[in-house]
Amino acid sequence: MNIAGLTTDDLCAWAQARGATPAAARTLARFLVARFAGKKPTSTPARALLDAASAEISSALPEAEAVPAADETVRFAVKLADGAVVETVLIRQPARWTICVSSQVGCSRGCVFCETGRLGLTRNLEPHEIVAQYVIAQRHLIALPYLQLPIDPQSPLPPLRGRVRVGGPANVVFMGMGEPLDNLDAVLQAINVLSDPLGFAVPIRRITISTVGIVPQMDELYRRSRANVAVSLHALEPATRLKLLPIARKWSIDELRAAIARSPRTILLQWTLIEGVNDREADADALLAFARALDVRVNLIPLNPGPAEKLRAPTLAQVRAFQRRLADGGLRTLVRLPHGQAVGGACGQLAGRRRVPFTDRD
Repeated sequence: MNIAGLTTDDLCAWAQARGATPAAARTLARFLVARFAGKKPTSTPARALLDAASAEISSALPEAEAVPAADETVRFAVKLADGAVVETVLIRQPARWTICVSSQVGCSRGCVFCETGRLGLTRNLEPHEIVAQYVIAQRHLIALPYLQLPIDPQSPLPPLRGRVRVGGPANVVFMGMGEPLDNLDAVLQAINVLSDPLGFAVPIRRITISTVGIVPQMDELYRRSRANVAVSLHALEPATRLKLLPIARKWSIDELRAAIARSPRTILLQWTLIEGVNDREADADALLAFARALDVRVNLIPLNPGPAEKLRAPTLAQVRAFQRRLADGGLRTLVRLPHGQAVGGACGQLAGRRRVPFTDRD
């Protein structure tokens, strides 16, 4: 077993199954969880029980190569025990850091503008392999020679090096390699570990699960977790949607909309803007119509360089015009500008291997 996949309750159950009293089991569990999360334990367990845990429960992390970008983003190539490589991205944002984790080695969903989709699915990740990505990024962040101070989100991000340092848990987004709803049990266990108040204590409101729209699993997700949900929508016109998202063959846009409408909380709609494909006024109007009477907001993501070389992002002026049309229609809309694009760490660029930076390609 690996402690990265175990909550305090899991460790209590493990200890009691080996004859520990409930009090001794709680002491051990709290000690192990706090220590792994980088906190100072408040009490020390019995030596025999701690030795047994040390023999059976590993705290080892995978090997990881950190590739930093000039915009403070760091892409990690994480090599798992079986040699598979997944990618994790640490993203600097105005008031907080975000850690983007992978949930699968590869992905079966095949979105045409996504590097991961070209790989196909190799396997699901185990909970401890997901949590390990967070720990790798968190420990890298703690070691950085600067502090993270509150910054006005309306201001350009100033240089940080030499003056700031991080504090508190980062946001966690399941937007890396893989479709999280195709590995839902492991994803939810990883969230239980990350949100354990005695461990990393990531608030559930700071965790987001992104899906391309696996309709049957969405209701189960709502039922089993209070994490935020993001849906990668990208297109509404049937032919365009089918061209971009093979998932459209399986569940119609009406089925997807009905699943979004059943959500007990606000859904984030993600729309990757592609020049001449889904960035026209008619596309904005269709998105407004789709969102009518739904509790949603929209993230616009200009397309990053990826596998579909003929596809391009609109100009920033076109992106802003699309945003204004949605906002004028009453839809809450933000633009998510690229982070880590130069090192292949931006949305759609994760390929599970070391790569030549996109800016260096011919």
